[in-house]
Amino acid sequence: MVEWLEWRYWTRWILDRGCLLLAGGVMLGASGLPWLADPFHRVYSPWEIPLASGWSLAVPDSAGAALTSVGAGSCLAALVCLGCATLKPSRSTITAASPTLQGGWCHRLAGICCLLPLWVFLLHFISVDTQQGDELAYHKLEAQLILRHLGYNLPRDWLPITAPFALDMARLHWRGVLLVDQLRPGAVLPLIGLCLWLRCPNERRESWPLVPLIQLRLLRSPCLMALVGGCLLLASSAPLGSWLSMQQVDCAIAAGDYQQALNWLERSRQIAPATGNSEAYQERLGLILAGLEPRSQGETVSFALARSFLQGRAYLRAYQVLFPLWLSHRQQQQESPEPWLTAALSEALAGLVEAAWPPALLSGDTLERNHRLSIAQGWLMRLVQVNPHSLYAHYLLGRAAYDLHNYRSCLAEMSILLALSLDNDLRSSAYTYIGLAEIALGHSLQGREALLTAVTLDPDYRNNTAREALSGLH
Repeated sequence: MVEWLEWRYWTRWILDRGCLLLAGGVMLGASGLPWLADPFHRVYSPWEIPLASGWSLAVPDSAGAALTSVGAGSCLAALVCLGCATLKPSRSTITAASPTLQGGWCHRLAGICCLLPLWVFLLHFISVDTQQGDELAYHKLEAQLILRHLGYNLPRDWLPITAPFALDMARLHWRGVLLVDQLRPGAVLPLIGLCLWLRCPNERRESWPLVPLIQLRLLRSPCLMALVGGCLLLASSAPLGSWLSMQQVDCAIAAGDYQQALNWLERSRQIAPATGNSEAYQERLGLILAGLEPRSQGETVSFALARSFLQGRAYLRAYQVLFPLWLSHRQQQQESPEPWLTAALSEALAGLVEAAWPPALLSGDTLERNHRLSIAQGWLMRLVQVNPHSLYAHYLLGRAAYDLHNYRSCLAEMSILLALSLDNDLRSSAYTYIGLAEIALGHSLQGREALLTAVTLDPDYRNNTAREALSGLH
């Protein structure tokens, strides 16, 4: 008891367990920092991101959702790290004759627990089709289209997307691209588990990394190996099972065995219930039903047809198929239609807007340009009707209103945009056109204040439009 009260004891205790204590603090930090960002919308808190979105049945914004979130997994890993620091034997109890008492198992167990939340999150995001993935993909499409109309460049992505409409969450490589672009610092912190796993404490060899792996030191602890294998198998079974089932569905459809494809599709939904609300699931279901009943005109069959039009860039034909389905849903239920239907219809409308108003049309003031802007306005108003939270629709409606000298409408649309988005780059552009519209209406003071706000939100000096307007060059 007297030894516990000495500061030297606690100093040695902390120094001996410094890595485990540091890992616990890092994982607590990971539970508070964002892991994922929604393009131009907001940054998700780790407590809002399901740890395993493919099969999480917790109701959003509930206690169950918080307990099955990435934040909860990070906190649990932090507690395990602190527990391992407490259970780790001290140097005085370690002898050469008892290697099993060495503290390596504590570090490896803590390393597993740090890496496990990140592994489960990445595997589910990449392998399982979910509604959240479809929503992120559509918001990414909107963000890329907005960037084409800004009038200046924003180097935002690690992996730039040159063809926004090619982004397809049904393909693994596009999911990887989206994930790399939207990950945030909180998702990097769990990599401290690699340092814990590769470090071998209480050894005479002072070098870290790969020597323990080469020597297969893990064979000394079969219980730990069994624990690692069990955790990885449990964490990987649902996403990999769902992904393999979807691959079997595609193979069966290609072979013309639609009944077998339907069985595999149902199995995929049983493994990961959230896949039933994804665009990929509904598209495959429509293809299967069309194969089983060639004359079928059901909703899912029509949706599969519209998806094929979207992939072929036939946006008008896709719109003609999807909009009656959307209206039917709207009339049958008080709530908004299914998210997968709204996302597909919004993509078709965005394609029609881009066809009517390509970025190259921004310069010049001709009758043809104004005519095409009017056409684009019509499609944008329909897009707002379908998806009232579309940043792309409100931003381009404001831009079109300004170019057509309807300045009050421009102010209204940009104000809505400011209420919907927290992204500083997009808000800077919105304040720019608010300022220009105010000046055009004769409100010079208000216009200058808006332009100064736009410049303040652009510390990297990319928004040349606002700065030229402030200097009188615009």
